Amino acid sequence: MSYLVIARKWRPQKFEDIVGQEHIVRVLQNAIKLDRVSHAYLFAGPRGVGKTTTARVLAKALNCVEKPTPVPCLECINCKEIFKGISLDVLEVDGASNRGIEQVRDLRENVKLKPAHGRFKIYIIDEVHMLTEPAFNALLKTLEEPPEHVKFIFATTQPNKVPATILSRCQKFDFRPLSVSIIQEKLSQILKEEKIKFQQEAILAIAEAADGSLRDAESLLDQFICVSQDSSIDIQIVDEFLGVINVGVVDKLIQGLIESDERNALLILERLIAEGKEVSNIVENLIKYFRSIMLVKILHPDEIPSGVFNENLNKIEEQGRQLSKEEILFALDLLTDIQDRARFSFSPRVLTELGILKICNRSKYQIFFDSVDEVKKEVNNTSKVNPVFKQASKDLKINTDKAIPKIDKELEKKESQDLFQEIKQIWPELIKALGQKRMSLASCLSSAKVASFQNDILMLEINSDSNLQSEILEDRDCKKLIEDLIRDKLGRNVGVKCQTTKQGFSKKSDKVQAILDNPKLKKISSMLNAKVLKVIPKDEG
Repeated sequence: MSYLVIARKWRPQKFEDIVGQEHIVRVLQNAIKLDRVSHAYLFAGPRGVGKTTTARVLAKALNCVEKPTPVPCLECINCKEIFKGISLDVLEVDGASNRGIEQVRDLRENVKLKPAHGRFKIYIIDEVHMLTEPAFNALLKTLEEPPEHVKFIFATTQPNKVPATILSRCQKFDFRPLSVSIIQEKLSQILKEEKIKFQQEAILAIAEAADGSLRDAESLLDQFICVSQDSSIDIQIVDEFLGVINVGVVDKLIQGLIESDERNALLILERLIAEGKEVSNIVENLIKYFRSIMLVKILHPDEIPSGVFNENLNKIEEQGRQLSKEEILFALDLLTDIQDRARFSFSPRVLTELGILKICNRSKYQIFFDSVDEVKKEVNNTSKVNPVFKQASKDLKINTDKAIPKIDKELEKKESQDLFQEIKQIWPELIKALGQKRMSLASCLSSAKVASFQNDILMLEINSDSNLQSEILEDRDCKKLIEDLIRDKLGRNVGVKCQTTKQGFSKKSDKVQAILDNPKLKKISSMLNAKVLKVIPKDEG
C-alpha cells in the first residue's frame, strides 16, 4: 500500500476533530439540528486552517444515509465515498484551473440533475476568487435561486477578490489562523499515535514555523520524521533544518545592543551570516526576541502567550529591566521597517547593519527615558532638600519636547541623498515600466527632470511653455501610478510633485488673459468639456 502523508492521514472526518475553529463548527452543527442549512457558504481564511476539510465534513453531515446529522456515521456508502473523493453528489472544483465561463456554464447545466445517491448535490469550489468576472456573472442567477437539492460551499484565501454580488448571496465564515499551542497539541497527539518519540521544544519550534497553518505544520512534521534516523524528533534537528538561530547567540546579540556595544553586535552578525544564516532570518529572530522582552515587561507571568522564549525567561526579564518601553518600541519599529524594506533592497545586510548601529545609538533617535516621570521625580527630590524649589515645583510644567533628543540631522540627510541617487538611477526603468501601463504618462515623464528629494517628496521639473504636461502629472490617478511603481522598486512610500520651469502661461499678457476670461469661450469650453491649451496672438497666426 502506498504511503499516505500525515496531512491526509490525520485529516478530520467529523466536526469534533476540527481544531481551532470551534466558533464555525458550533454554528454549522446548530444549523443542521434546526434544519436551517444555507444554500451557499463562503469559507474564508489563510491556507491550511481547515476550510476544505470543514466543507467535506459538512457534506458528510448533509448526505449521511440516516438523515442530516451533526454527527455523520462515517460508515454508510455516502460517507465512505465522500471520504475517498469519489462521490457523484459531492463535486470538488478547483477555481484556479476551472475559472472560465464555459466551466461555469457546464456547472449550471449539471445543477439541474438530481443527486445520484445522496440527499443533496454539493459543489465545493476551492480558491473561488480565481474565477473570472464573466464566470462570476454566469454563476449569479444559479447562486441566487438554486434548486432545492443543491448546496454551494466556496473556499478562498482572498475574500476581498470575491465580488460583492457573490458575497451577498452566501453565509460567510472567517477561519482563523491556529494558535501555536493548538498546533503543538495536535502534533503531539499525532506523534503519540504514530509511536514516535519527540522533544516538546522541537514540536514547539515546528508549530511556530507553521505560522498558523496546521497543514504546513503536518507537512514539516513529515519531513522531520524522515530526517530522524533513530525515530526521535529533537530540537537540534529541527533548528538545523528550519534555520533557527540558537537562542544563546540571539541573547548575546541583544545584550550587545542593550549595552550599545557596536563592535560586538556587528561581529555576531558577521558570524551568523558566515554560518549561512539568512539576513531576513536574523532580523526575524531579533524582532521575536524584542517582542518577548516587551511582553515580559508589560504582562503578568500568567498572561505571557506561547511563542515567547520561555526557556530563556529569566534572562529576558533581566534585559527588560535594562530597557525602557520606549527603547523596546523603537527597536521593534526599526527592525520591522528593515524587514519590510529588505525585501526590495539589493543590500539587506547593509540595512541590518545600519539598524544595529541605530539601536546602539538610540539616544540620538528616540525618547530614551520615561521623561516626564524622571524629571518630576528629580524635581520632587530636589524640593525636599532645598526649600527654594518647593513652591516652584508645585507650578512646574514639564516641557517634554526638551526631553526628546533630536534626530541626527546629518545621518538623515545622508540617507535622503542616497535614496535620491537611487531614484535617479532607476528612473529610466520606471519610465519603461510606466510605458507598459500608460504610454501617454510615460511620454510626459520622458522630458521630466528628477530635480530634488526632500521629506519623502520627489520633485519633478517639466521644461515646457505649456502647463499641459504638469497638469497631467498632477492628476491624482497618474501620481498614484508613479508612486506605486517607485514603492514597488524601492519598498518605500515616496510622494511626487511637479513644477514647470518655463511658465509661458503663468505670465500671460492682459490681452491673453482677457480672452481666456471671455464668458462665451468659457461656456463653449464647458459644453465641449474642453480646455484651452494655447492662445496664439494675431501676429503669430
